[in-house]
Amino acid sequence: MSQHCAEGAQLQRIAGTVRKAYAYKVARPISWYSPGQMKFCPVQSQPYQHVNGFSSTSSMYRDEGNLSINPLNISSRTARGHWKNTFISASRAMDNYLLDIEDLEDVTVHILRSAHEDARPMDSYLKSDVEKRALEVWGSWQVLEHELNRRRVVVEEEEARRKGLNTLIAHLKKLQKHQTRKDIEFEMFGGRRERVSLLRGSAKVVLLAIASNFAVFVFKALAYQYSGSAAMLSEAVHSLADMLNQCLLAFGIAQSIRSPDPDHPYGWSRVRYVYSLISGVGIFFLGAGVTCYHGVTGLIQPHVVQNIPLALSVLSASAIVEGLTLWAAVKQVQKSAIETGVSFKDYVLRGRDPSAVAVLMEDSAAVAGVFVAATALCITHWTGNTMYDAIGSISIGGLLGVVALFLIQRNSSALVGRSIPPERLKQLTDFIESDVMIRSIHDVKATDMGADSVRFKAEVNFDGREVARVHINRLNLEAILKEVQGFGTVADVEKFLLEHGEQVIDVLGSEVDRVESEIKKQSPEVRHVDLEIL
Repeated sequence: MSQHCAEGAQLQRIAGTVRKAYAYKVARPISWYSPGQMKFCPVQSQPYQHVNGFSSTSSMYRDEGNLSINPLNISSRTARGHWKNTFISASRAMDNYLLDIEDLEDVTVHILRSAHEDARPMDSYLKSDVEKRALEVWGSWQVLEHELNRRRVVVEEEEARRKGLNTLIAHLKKLQKHQTRKDIEFEMFGGRRERVSLLRGSAKVVLLAIASNFAVFVFKALAYQYSGSAAMLSEAVHSLADMLNQCLLAFGIAQSIRSPDPDHPYGWSRVRYVYSLISGVGIFFLGAGVTCYHGVTGLIQPHVVQNIPLALSVLSASAIVEGLTLWAAVKQVQKSAIETGVSFKDYVLRGRDPSAVAVLMEDSAAVAGVFVAATALCITHWTGNTMYDAIGSISIGGLLGVVALFLIQRNSSALVGRSIPPERLKQLTDFIESDVMIRSIHDVKATDMGADSVRFKAEVNFDGREVARVHINRLNLEAILKEVQGFGTVADVEKFLLEHGEQVIDVLGSEVDRVESEIKKQSPEVRHVDLEIL
């Protein structure tokens, strides 16, 4: 124990002496050997001398104050004697003193142990030997510094030129990509006229519903004036509400075909959901609310029902007109379901055409309401009790409320952001994973944007070897080999790697564009593709 304490005290005294020597810049070279054997001695510069202990990066015998492209400090060179024991690597000797590898062939090499246990020893040179050789090659320090400054200016000018050229190339690529995307979208979806044709079926159904509901409203209102039936009034209010709501749907269709703008980069397709939602709210309050209120009033204050045969005749004509509109809506929904590849029921619940579905539900409620009103009038006529007429009015209001709640829920879900059906999402994922450039795909999302428009987003891991292979196939490898064999400096290697690295990135960008284009061609409803490269 006492021996260890003595050795510890000795080490502390030696460490204190070292700190004092370094603080006062004592010009005595320090050589570090294995732990416990530290001593002062001059370093003997022998070929391939192995210096144990600290690596050449130790701040006790290396200048870290000036590592820029002009590291020379002539005014303090002679005053800093500890530089005589500073080691530098071959790459630093060539970069900072502009020496070639041939100039260092006869300079003494020192093998230094690395500070990292797993790293191999490093071949280094004494800085004083390198400076001596640099002075022999360049003649004077002024000439070397002038050449360093000249090369620094050349590097800065080349970097500025390269940055300007890269900016121009990036701008041209952006314009080309934007024009290519516009051409692809126009080929798939056309201009305004083609977008109008995509919605022609829905627009035709909505306009037909507006015309039929207006005619039916007029007939029902006249029938109510002559009969005084609460059920007939409910039907008139129902037809008026349907007509106003379908006007909203028509306005939404007109808005949805507007072209994208800076404020709405993904277009206006979701506006159809907005007006379908407003339509549902209008049915709930104007249709269901007013109808139920009038029915409850009929229960509290019974009224006389007259001209029941006239009212039934009007209801029969209304059933025919409403039935024709319902048939047109059913055909349109069936057609859209077949085009989308889903069942009729699934399209009603999750289809991307809210306008046709809204007309379908409203006309279904209208036809059902006609039969409810006719039944209430017949029972009232047979029994003479007007209570059944009021109950019929309340039943029509409840029917309208159910339809309104369905439309509100369906359109609000679409506005929040609803995913496409899982089986369709799996088809898109399998299609992307089958590409030879794709190694894996993660965080896949596909959101329904409305008007047969889907936004697809995914994180994609590209196969770097395949991307590099595409770049290699464009090159003349024999010419590349000759170019590489002619390299004489690190700067040549760096320039070569930078140029080809930039070209590989260009290949990666073109492959991303290709995958996006193939996704759109395979699934025309996918109009916006966002691929994030991992």
